[in-house]
This record gives sequence, structure tokens and C-alpha cells, in this order.
Amino acid sequence: MTNIKYYVLTVVSIFLALAIGIYIGFMFDAQDILMSQKEDIVSQLEERFDYLEEENKSVREEVSKVTKENEQIKEFNRAIYGDVIKDRLSGIKIAIIETSEDYIYKGVSQTLEAAGAEVASITTIKNSFDSNLDLLKNAYEMATGVEITDNNITRLTIDTIANEIISDDDTGILTAFKTEGLIDTIGTYLTPIDYVIIAGGRKEKDEERFSVIDERIIDICKKSNIPVIGIEKENVGFSYIEKYKSNRISSVDNVDTIMGRVALVLAIDGRPGNYGIKPSAESLVPNLGTIIIE
Repeated sequence: MTNIKYYVLTVVSIFLALAIGIYIGFMFDAQDILMSQKEDIVSQLEERFDYLEEENKSVREEVSKVTKENEQIKEFNRAIYGDVIKDRLSGIKIAIIETSEDYIYKGVSQTLEAAGAEVASITTIKNSFDSNLDLLKNAYEMATGVEITDNNITRLTIDTIANEIISDDDTGILTAFKTEGLIDTIGTYLTPIDYVIIAGGRKEKDEERFSVIDERIIDICKKSNIPVIGIEKENVGFSYIEKYKSNRISSVDNVDTIMGRVALVLAIDGRPGNYGIKPSAESLVPNLGTIIIE
């Protein structure tokens, strides 16, 4: 019996030793495999890093090239800007109507005057214009002596303002609205207007304001056969350009750039269309003629 136990323990010890030996051997082999895989991964990462470094270098060179070309284009635009617009609008009297206070368009009048136009007036309709109907009603009735019976007070007052801007009549209504802080005015309103520029766009979405202000001004100008163009800056919160286009008037969607200002002058000079960089634009600027550049 003792011998059997001895043999069993011996066999178990032998198998245990074999198992331990196999495990140790496997661990050494696994370590070699892991080291080999680690070296392969490091090599691949180094190759990938070298590739990305080359790509990054190419991108930097391309960006530098594009930046340089962009600066050259800007310099070229500034150099020819004055000659392109010079005297194109001589004798044209223009009224600018800013339909909100969100964006300032002071550079537009300078461009128009450089092109020979006379900017007769600049009217800014305050953001609060259509928020106090009682104030609107009182200002209108005090200026005209006519009691408002129409429920659409905003439409009536905008129609009256637009008519006074484009005609040479002075009913005193613009002064009344300015006194009440509903509008701002610069220039003279005692001269008939040849062209109206509506400067729109809002910081926040406002569908209703366009229909009661911008669209009404467009309608009044059309009824009086006064051409009108809608403009806005390149970056605005809520664009009016699609709406100007749907009302079948010309537009420039990047009037704060040299290209946009050139487009504005050329559009007024007899090349109507929708110009700029936004999806609704038909082209960047009006075509001055067919020139093939190879």
C-alpha cells in the first residue's frame, strides 16, 4: 500500500513538473511574441508619424500658398477698386433704408459716393419700431392729423415712410417718428429718389418683420417704378437674401467686402441680378464682358 502511494505521488510530481515547465516555456515564448509585436507596432507608428509629418508639411505649404494668393487678390482688388466703380453712378440719387439696427452699413454710402452717386438719405428703422403700436399710431396721427382706422398700423406707417423717402414731399411724418425714437434719419428728404437700397439681415430669426417692413418697402418702390436692391453683410445671423430674391429684386449678400461693393455699383449701373457668395447668388459679381482666361 505504501508503495502504491509512493508511485502515485511520484507520477503526480512528474506531471506537475512537466506542467510547470510547459507553462514557463510558454511564458518565455509569449514574451518573445509580445516583444516582437511591440517592435512591429512601434515601427508602424514611426512610419505613420513620418507620413503624417510629411502630410502636415504639405498642408502647411498649401495653406501658406493660398494665404499668399488671397493677400495678392485683396491687394489687386484694392488697386483696381476705384477705377472699376469710378463715375458709374454719376447723377443717380440714392436712398438707403436700414430695416433694423442689428448691422451697420456705413461703408456702403462711401462706395456709392466714390462711384459718383448722391446718397440723399439714410433711414434706419429701429428694432423697437413694430413693438409699440400705440406709439406708432400716436406719432402718425400727430404728424398727419389723420386718425388711423386700419388695424394694420405697422403696414400703414411703413407705407407712409417709404413714400416720403422716395418722393420730394415733406409731410413731417419722418420727423415725428424720429422724435419718438422709432427711426433715425440722415440727409435730406426733399429730393426725388432714383434708386433705393434696402440693407437687411438680422442677428436672430424674424420672419414677420421682413413681411411687414422690407416687403412693404419693396412693394411701394415697385408701384412707384423705383428700382430697389437688397443688401446684407457676408456673415449675418438670419439672412434676408432668399426673401429678396423671391420678391424678384437684385441683391448682394457680401456688401461688406470689396467684391460685394463692386457688385452693388455694377448692379445699380444696369446689371441687375443676385450676387455674392451665398447659395442664392447667381454669380460673384456682374459680368462686364466675355473674357477667356487660360
